[in-house]
Amino acid sequence: MSASQPPTQKGPSIEGLTPFFIAITICAPLWGVMVSQAVAYYRTYQNDSKYLKILVGACVVLSTAQLATLAYTVYFWMIVCRNPANYEFLGILGNSLVVVPAYITYFLTSVVQCFYAMRVWFISGKQLWLVATLVVLAITQLVGGFALVSYMTTINNIVAVYSKFNHISGSIELGSSMICDILISASLWWYLRRSRGVVFGRTKKAIDTLILQAVNIGLLTNIIALVNLVTWLAAPESSFTWAVFHFSLGKIYVNSMLVSLNAREKIRHNMGGKDNSAYLAASTLDIDGTCIRHGGSDFEMGTRGEGANSTSAY
Repeated sequence: MSASQPPTQKGPSIEGLTPFFIAITICAPLWGVMVSQAVAYYRTYQNDSKYLKILVGACVVLSTAQLATLAYTVYFWMIVCRNPANYEFLGILGNSLVVVPAYITYFLTSVVQCFYAMRVWFISGKQLWLVATLVVLAITQLVGGFALVSYMTTINNIVAVYSKFNHISGSIELGSSMICDILISASLWWYLRRSRGVVFGRTKKAIDTLILQAVNIGLLTNIIALVNLVTWLAAPESSFTWAVFHFSLGKIYVNSMLVSLNAREKIRHNMGGKDNSAYLAASTLDIDGTCIRHGGSDFEMGTRGEGANSTSAY
């Protein structure tokens, strides 16, 4: 019998909660990357909209809070609960902060998905039905995740994640999130690919870069979400392997958003900057000069003044 688990304890063992510790070791470096990306963003894109700056700052603050509360949860369950007097609190939600990082993960996922939906809105020529579908899926993910965590708080034990209700709400949450990511990547790929036919040279290479970026981001988030779903549905109640992927997912979403925002300067440089008068609106580029906008079935060319400031972030 394990010395860290009393014979009368009903719930997870300390060893069984190890995936939460592993999640910390993954989330911590991802948080470091996020902070460096955020610093680079604020230094490079000072002319961006104040609303976008607030969005980036809010995501960084929430992601930091997620890591801090998850770290406290691991400390409480693996250090404090090793004391025999605290065995009864092992896996109990009310004495840890595990619900906080869970809520934040679902919220950050929804926010970043809506960010990409806004990008699709611009690059698709404001296709309302498409963007509405993406937003509904993002909100469904959020509601499903919040319902899952809220139900766990009523049971007040981490093992409630395997209840029948949470199998349904969790499957809805992960399923809608995966579909949303697939549609975002497919939409960006489709509309950017169509734009290649009316541009040439460095602009075409920039579009190829954006297509590759969209596909890679969607592929990464979907793989992690799929592994999260499989390890959760197939795992016994004593296993919490899914936690490794669940808590990492929020950091990956925020990092993907920051990477896409910071990529604008590199793409502008590759296109020749202002000297080349190249501008790609609606695709996370802010470059003065020639504007290529999707206007229905094709792309139309327009010209921006040389003195224009960066305003579009999508």
